[in-house]
Amino acid sequence: MTPDDPSSDEGKPVPLAPYRLVWLALWAEATPQEEAELTEHLRTALAPHGTVVVHARGPFHRTPEMLHFEIDLTPDGSAPDCMHALGFTRNNDATWNDEWERPVNGGVFLHPAVYGALAGEMEAAAAPRFETGDVVLVRDSAETRRLGLAGAEVTVGPPEYEYDTDPARRTWHYSVLVEGQEESENVDEADMEPTGRHVQVYGERTSVSTDGVVMSPSGEADG
Repeated sequence: MTPDDPSSDEGKPVPLAPYRLVWLALWAEATPQEEAELTEHLRTALAPHGTVVVHARGPFHRTPEMLHFEIDLTPDGSAPDCMHALGFTRNNDATWNDEWERPVNGGVFLHPAVYGALAGEMEAAAAPRFETGDVVLVRDSAETRRLGLAGAEVTVGPPEYEYDTDPARRTWHYSVLVEGQEESENVDEADMEPTGRHVQVYGERTSVSTDGVVMSPSGEADG
């Protein structure tokens, strides 16, 4: 076996992606007066996994008896390993590859007040430059000319990448919404120029029932 032999890399640890994120959305049966204490509890409970930022969103408008929390966790290790450590498994039936689910077994997740949770993870060479609803100018390139989008202003959807690419080498692309066109198109991040404008594309798509079931806007249970 020589240094140039690919098999010489077997057993070596896989380099961590420079950008790693585990995101969580939690719904807790608690009062606004308990929000600060619960925020600190969630931060402390997740701190062993990495750097934690907890966003307390107050009562959830679709289910006001629940407090809504959004959490950004930069894991010390890989994002999938962190998800597994938190008790999540990948949802193989999900539309998006970054959707995970936590088996319902009657146990407590982070705090007894938490009734519902959604989570996902992302790993790439860098953080996504754009977020859903950003209006961007499409640069002129061979690919954007082929799509007929060179010079057009479009609205970006959620950031995506190729999951079969090494996490440390992943780059972002976006499904973009084109005015007057029903079908969306995929455009690489490198072919986008920010305009500084942002529009609301999607409304709230989920709520949680009082028994902890995550619901779609139609009132049907997700999953």
